[in-house]
Amino acid sequence: MRTITTLLVLAVGALVALSLTILSSATMLDAEPDASLLSQAMACGAGVVGMVVAASLDYRRWSRSVWWIYGGAMLLLVLVLLIGHEAKGARRWLWGTQPAEIAKLALIVLLAWYGSRYESQMNQFWKGICGSVALAAPLIALVLLEPDRGTGALMVGLTVLVLLVAGARWIYIGAPVLIGGAVIAAMVVSSPMARARIDAWIHPEAHRDGASHQVRKGLYAFAEGGIEGRGLGKGTLKYNVPEVHTDFILPAVGEELGLTFTLSIVGAYLAILVCGLTVALRAADTFGRLLAVGITLLICAQAIINIGVVTAVFPNKGMPLPFVSRGGSNMAILMTLVGMLVAVARASTTAPEVPQPRRKSRGRRANNPFSGDPDLSEAV
Repeated sequence: MRTITTLLVLAVGALVALSLTILSSATMLDAEPDASLLSQAMACGAGVVGMVVAASLDYRRWSRSVWWIYGGAMLLLVLVLLIGHEAKGARRWLWGTQPAEIAKLALIVLLAWYGSRYESQMNQFWKGICGSVALAAPLIALVLLEPDRGTGALMVGLTVLVLLVAGARWIYIGAPVLIGGAVIAAMVVSSPMARARIDAWIHPEAHRDGASHQVRKGLYAFAEGGIEGRGLGKGTLKYNVPEVHTDFILPAVGEELGLTFTLSIVGAYLAILVCGLTVALRAADTFGRLLAVGITLLICAQAIINIGVVTAVFPNKGMPLPFVSRGGSNMAILMTLVGMLVAVARASTTAPEVPQPRRKSRGRRANNPFSGDPDLSEAV
């Protein structure tokens, strides 16, 4: 497992280093470029501390603290709705942080705890589905009320996948998925911005200067970079891409470093996926397995959504590129989650082997070296 954890940390470290490098290039023309870079560097520093602390702790402590984590996340989500900073019609910021990011961590710990505690009953409807959904639904509902539909949909998908890994049956999980999907669909239909983004995704030419402007400029930046890129700091089209330092930072990478380097970023996320699933398969217990699965799926799902949006595969929805986009809360929480993943891996390498019960023998077959073959045994 040492090789797996080393590869995991190297992949995350490479993405974090890329974040600081490309952010420095993307904010050259900003009024205060050093402030943006310093803010991201501080977030990375906080993330490193969180990762080291989480990696050094016994991951089972998170299970014992699940209600404190859950209660704290719920409190922050309520506070952000009451006194949080409002921007673009949503309340997502509280004291310089995004409680929705903390809610993701709380959801993963909660689902892992529930799945391990009721492992033998997860294939039942009431205990396996209704109980877990009843705990996860308030977290997701408060995120949707901000409103943050993208994060809410991500949390719904994460809940479904972790529950399936925990042993829930498809036939039972269908009804909650349909209800959750209907709620999110209703929120999308009632939002003019969301409807415009979906229509721009289907008919991009009709929204060239509107909802599809951001994606179109990002695709131009990719095309300008070609295979090898224009060189670090030499890109110009990146300055025309809205939110290039956050959700659309990948087009800046494509323009300056080219397709080859962009594909290497995809390779880094694939490495994280393989390492995370390997850790889950070798986890010492069910809680560790579900924790590893939840963390891995969260990181990779965010990456898939972001890459899909900037390449026009998915409708435009603000979702940061893990470890690369500017965003202190997302960076710190994700790096802490990676530390928890390392802790699960460390425990799997030191877990004692469970002694196998010895098979009882009868009569003179007890000391017979051929007791595994009844014919030879009788012959002797």
